[in-house]
Amino acid sequence: MDKNPYGELSLLDFQKRFPTEVSCWDYVAKMRWPKGLECPTCHGKKTGFIKTRRLLECRSCGRQTSITAGTIFHKSRMPLRKWFWAIFLMATSSKGVSMCNLQKHLRIKSYRAAWLMGHKIRRAMIEREGLYKLKGKVQVDEITVGTQTYEDRLKRREDRHAHFLMGVQEGKTKDYPRFVSFEQLEAAFNKEMLPLLDKRIAKGSKLKTDAASVFEQAAGYKVEQVPFSTEPEKAKKHLKWIHWLSSNLKRGLTSTYHGCFPKYRKAYLAEFAYRFNRRYWPHQAFDRLLYACLQTKQITLAELRA
Repeated sequence: MDKNPYGELSLLDFQKRFPTEVSCWDYVAKMRWPKGLECPTCHGKKTGFIKTRRLLECRSCGRQTSITAGTIFHKSRMPLRKWFWAIFLMATSSKGVSMCNLQKHLRIKSYRAAWLMGHKIRRAMIEREGLYKLKGKVQVDEITVGTQTYEDRLKRREDRHAHFLMGVQEGKTKDYPRFVSFEQLEAAFNKEMLPLLDKRIAKGSKLKTDAASVFEQAAGYKVEQVPFSTEPEKAKKHLKWIHWLSSNLKRGLTSTYHGCFPKYRKAYLAEFAYRFNRRYWPHQAFDRLLYACLQTKQITLAELRA
């Protein structure tokens, strides 16, 4: 395999790595049981793999189990190789990939099947992002995602845009953003903002914010506020990574996905954060996301739409 100067797995490399459906099933088995196949019921080591049916068979208790049981791949009629390609493209495409393009390039018969695949992968991203907290110097602000027309404002419609609490952890040695996180808000009130700060930002961190009064009540943090109303230029530098990343996010939602429904914006923002937070490990992008998918429990279309 040729070495990529950027440390990434190229399309041709990925094709060579997983040329058949069997190679994908073998890789899933190795990733779930790196020390050898094991029965999920009795944990017996005397376990065989029935390749024709893609089942594990325990010679101790006789139980047969699918190697994708308990994961987002379980009971999916989609070939595992197409799942692998979807994971690879969503993990490595810097601006994301729309489900229309995924349907076209992977030759998926229906858009609903491609949509379901993409949102199951995004669910894995959401769960993985929820495991980490920002710390150190963190820029924090509320952002609005979506648009609202003049007619919507006249009719008092609020369903076309959503509010998120955005946090950006600054780098330790250089002036650059390190990690980003998003949490959806129903309203910018203390009772909702403060618990989300505790959820996504470690205590003892330094919060760099605007002059919103809600941040003054954040216990356990050092708060540095700069008001936009009186010091606009200083405030722009104070929260520059919030503005820069939110601009990139909104541009990507428009150019790649041509917008998205408010109820699913949390998933799209989690996808953006997932890729951004792992941008320094491009050679691990596929394996990391595949592992996250294997750790995420099976979810149905009805549950995703709820």
